[in-house]
Amino acid sequence: MRQYIDSAKVKRNARIARILSFGGLASMGLGLVISFQNPNDTRPVLGLFLVGILTSQIGQPMRNRWDRRPRIDELLDGALKGLDQRFAIFHYSLGARHLLICPGGVFALIPRGEAGKIEYNNGNWTRTTSRGSLIRRAGTRSIRGIEREADAEVDRANSRLDLTFSVRPMFVFMHSNAEMNVHQAPAIASHLKKLKSSIRRLPKAETLSQKQIALLAEDHGFA
Repeated sequence: MRQYIDSAKVKRNARIARILSFGGLASMGLGLVISFQNPNDTRPVLGLFLVGILTSQIGQPMRNRWDRRPRIDELLDGALKGLDQRFAIFHYSLGARHLLICPGGVFALIPRGEAGKIEYNNGNWTRTTSRGSLIRRAGTRSIRGIEREADAEVDRANSRLDLTFSVRPMFVFMHSNAEMNVHQAPAIASHLKKLKSSIRRLPKAETLSQKQIALLAEDHGFA
């Protein structure tokens, strides 16, 4: 299995995420100090709290994606460990966040974090949970935006690669409590634990050879 990742991009975004997250907390902390020192003037306090909340809301999702370990790219690499050199995955470098090249084709992997029973019926993706949480009740809900996300990833990859055939989407459900029932789905979907076996079972399709993979990696700065 060949694994390529834009490490500079990961480090840069992780650093930005930490700056935004901790900077937001520092801004709110400074606002709290000023509120004690000058309780009659609320304008700077409100301004600092507003800036702190906004930067924290931007920084925290970025930290979850770029600075928490294991990252999604590490989980995908672990799930695909053991595949031979006909298989390659490019992270954060070829339009799609995670681009898989294999004998079964070229795929934009779309990680999803939903838990519960994942189903596709009558053109709709849904998830059903038997236990509620503090903010959501148990039951069946539509998974919104899932196909729009896939279309965007595929379009970016197609634009970057300019192949004679199209990149296809593949959904990867990452949550340990996700159960799959998506046989009628228009795109391939797999749980992370079964990703390697799902890819091995794919019928052969238009793809890139090992030599083309090596040239692609070289053209994009991977040694």
